[in-house]
Amino acid sequence: MARIYDNWERLVDATIRREQLRLSALRTPSDLSLAASVSSSPSSSFRFSDFNFPIISVGDSFSYEQILRATGNLNESNLIKRGHSGDLFYGVFEDGIQVVVKKIEISSSVKRELAFISEVEVLGKVSHSRLVPFLGHCFENMKEGFLVYKYMPFKDLFSLYYKKTAPEHHEDLTSLDWVKRLKIAIGAAEGLCYLHNHCHPPLVHRDIQASSILLDDNFEVRLGSLTQVCSEEKDRTSPNTIARFLRLSKGSEQGTSGLGASDGTRAYDVYCFGKLLLELVTGKLVKDTSNNSSMEDLIANTLPYIIPSNQKLVLDILDSSLIVDKNVSTQVWAVAFVAKACLSPKPSKRPQMPQVLIALKHAKGPSFTISENPGQTMTKTLDGSEITGGFILS
Repeated sequence: MARIYDNWERLVDATIRREQLRLSALRTPSDLSLAASVSSSPSSSFRFSDFNFPIISVGDSFSYEQILRATGNLNESNLIKRGHSGDLFYGVFEDGIQVVVKKIEISSSVKRELAFISEVEVLGKVSHSRLVPFLGHCFENMKEGFLVYKYMPFKDLFSLYYKKTAPEHHEDLTSLDWVKRLKIAIGAAEGLCYLHNHCHPPLVHRDIQASSILLDDNFEVRLGSLTQVCSEEKDRTSPNTIARFLRLSKGSEQGTSGLGASDGTRAYDVYCFGKLLLELVTGKLVKDTSNNSSMEDLIANTLPYIIPSNQKLVLDILDSSLIVDKNVSTQVWAVAFVAKACLSPKPSKRPQMPQVLIALKHAKGPSFTISENPGQTMTKTLDGSEITGGFILS
């Protein structure tokens, strides 16, 4: 039985790699023959260095010595965290530029090889002020690669919100006022709008959570965690179904989000964004959103407080560290309603990100109202204009 499972696992690995090559615009003719040999012989040796990716045109090329000098020889004291696709190190180049260096042991596992290919492909195709600035790469050693990003002073939203103190390692709440929280929400929405509506084909982030929202020294959002970005999946019968199945097996939309929903759709990003908005309102940030039980508890315990007939009720779920006046409480109520719309159990009933962005920008207006008619939502702005966003209240 173990031998059969091993052969199946190798076949799945080969299928995923072949599909990744087929979809990649960076492949070369030699890659096709290599993919064929892999698929015909599951036990054959496979190395990332056999691929010829012309990634030298993506960002600047740094030497291995530059990487070592910047990070103190990849010293553990400069380790920021160990990510699922690679280890992140803080570094400073000789010109004083602060960077984050992602070290990827390319040959260590199939998962990391695929994550690396995906991230490099994305970096070569997208560029926007709401994405983490990519500076360059180093591939002198083909057993490992390095991707270099601009350092974000406030790191990510989760790290900023929770501050650990030694030696107790208890989490101290670092208060973010509502102005900053709304700014963060709008910035993240702008980043998703770019991926969803200005990239062709549309791209899905697939990892929207507090730890992927990076912040510069002005609290401007830069979307990070680009490893899982992919083109939106439309055809569920394509060979890539195996890859989707493997992603779903590690946890995607379940429970309140709709059983069996694919995480390769824009509707999935919208759902995750709704969870992020709910966290900004309640102050209850979940470190790992793949932990469905914690997130589902948060959703179940907060959505009943978001109703159109009672704005004050939302204050019962509001982060206690926030100081709010009447104007702010109205904004909180409006953002909470946007979150509720994004969290609709039916993906087809969720708004699209451009509608979400418009609603968030108009949440600042004191005349933000929502229709109580089921299936119809109307946002009235301060100037009297109306925006129908397809928000579902039920």
